[in-house]
Amino acid sequence: MKPELPGFYYDEEKNRYFPIKGPIPGAKSSSSSRTKQKPDPKPEQEINYQKRTKLKALKLVYSRELNGNVIPVNKKMSNFKDEIQKTQASYPVVWRYGSTEHIGETALKQFQVDVQTSVGLTRKNILVAGSAGGCLSILRVSKDRQVYDGVIECDPVSVLPRKENNTEEREAPEYIWKPPQPCLVALSTISSIELIGRSDASENSHPVNRALITTLGSTGRGSIFILNVAEEVNILTTRSLQGNVSSECTIWTADCNISGSHAAIGTDLGAALVDLETGKGSYFLRSKSDVFALQFHQSGNIVHCGLRNGAIVSADLRERPGRPFPRLTRHQIRYQSSSKTGQTTTNKQWFELQGNINPSHVIYMPSSLTCLKTLKTSDQYLMASSMDGTIKLYDQRMVKRGVGVQTYEGHVNSHTRIEFGIDPSEQFLLSGGDDCYTRIWSIKSGQLMSENKFSNSVPSVVCWSTDERQRDRKDSIGHGAWLGSREAIFNLL
Repeated sequence: MKPELPGFYYDEEKNRYFPIKGPIPGAKSSSSSRTKQKPDPKPEQEINYQKRTKLKALKLVYSRELNGNVIPVNKKMSNFKDEIQKTQASYPVVWRYGSTEHIGETALKQFQVDVQTSVGLTRKNILVAGSAGGCLSILRVSKDRQVYDGVIECDPVSVLPRKENNTEEREAPEYIWKPPQPCLVALSTISSIELIGRSDASENSHPVNRALITTLGSTGRGSIFILNVAEEVNILTTRSLQGNVSSECTIWTADCNISGSHAAIGTDLGAALVDLETGKGSYFLRSKSDVFALQFHQSGNIVHCGLRNGAIVSADLRERPGRPFPRLTRHQIRYQSSSKTGQTTTNKQWFELQGNINPSHVIYMPSSLTCLKTLKTSDQYLMASSMDGTIKLYDQRMVKRGVGVQTYEGHVNSHTRIEFGIDPSEQFLLSGGDDCYTRIWSIKSGQLMSENKFSNSVPSVVCWSTDERQRDRKDSIGHGAWLGSREAIFNLL
């Protein structure tokens, strides 16, 4: 009888020991430990929003104390102010204002005005909101909570960060009041609100006392209105279209030149230039494709137009020798059509344009244009969004057209005319989506900084605050932004 060896058994026929492959009773082995099920890990507690933001900011401040304004971040050198703003863009603070449903879902604009009151000129901040029902609401904006007669206070409620993650009470950045009844402008959607005689927010700008209001037109008769807020009683006057501009047109969008003398309007018949004093206008671009978006170049000589078929054309308003304006040149533009799935097909189509344009400089988006804006720091850069969810930044000096220098991934859209916003420092891009999410991107890198859902309806319009007191805020991105949806008006910092 051979002696027993732990972990082995003796085979008499082969006269040798063999290892036991199964688990040894009472013995601990790695195989037996692997067969045991591990206990479910404890759910990780979500990090407090305020604590997470403050910790990152404290690390940046500590790094600045050691290295100055140029600090190391992710093995690269970066500017301290830029990194602080990126932190705030990644974790924004959002406030929702009560009693603001269905008043600012189609147009929204904030500006400063000098109002003549019984005690003299008083500078005020107002927020002008337009609705799909044709109503115009002029909201008073103030950093201090006050009591005003004859107006309704819109109570602010913090919606981001979530209450369960927010242990610190925060004071609302702005308070707004609305009139008891909005002004019914027309029986159609207010399509745009633009400041007349605007100036750059980065300069010591003078107050703007007038705004241009446009409506779609319920039966194809769009209208233009001039809103004067220089008096305590706001005055809204109609500006009838004259000249060769048809009154039987839908007005989709508008923009004013810097001097405030003329406005460009985008219609279903093309784009027209209108004298704001006389109402006389003439087309500088004729097209069978609606002009959904347009933007004046800073020089005032060129207007960038975004069409329903996805083309972006730049029309020159200056007269040509021997061809006085408004005589228009015919062009046949070749473009690639897009399928319903959003994929570009090889089928080439032609459409006709009339205007002073360069066909080789036409840019093509995959779908209908929804918004179009140029960067003020470099007016050669043009940012555009289309109805399939594409947002791109173009350099108009590039020879190969249609290739964006930057693409902003993650935007969701399929059928809505959504306006995006660019902060005054031109570092961040802000836009709502069809999925009701609001997203912030870095304009330079294209990185998606944050995406949050705090509204059950699409945040379709964006405008940035022009309050001079917010320009020196240390805890906000840019100057803060207003967002409008059917559900409510929101303020984002």
